[in-house]
Amino acid sequence: MPAWKWSGLPPRMRCSPGLDQTRTVGLVTLPGAFVGVLLASGSAVQAGAVQILVLVGLLLAQTCAVAVTIELVAREAVHRPRLHTSRT
Repeated sequence: MPAWKWSGLPPRMRCSPGLDQTRTVGLVTLPGAFVGVLLASGSAVQAGAVQILVLVGLLLAQTCAVAVTIELVAREAVHRPRLHTSRT
């Protein structure tokens, strides 16, 4: 069952996977980057800039992966294997 069906959120409040990933990143990756910059004697502004850089980098990587996948599927270089069913 897709995650959006059991999420309990109404359709207008559901996020696309990319936006949902950015929400999750805010819980794990960004606080670590923020604290890392502060411990390395950086300013709060520098730490905030690192957070934005990490977030944009993750979104860019995801966008590139989708673009490459679409191109490979369009060229028929990637396809779903057929399941062989035996009739007995």
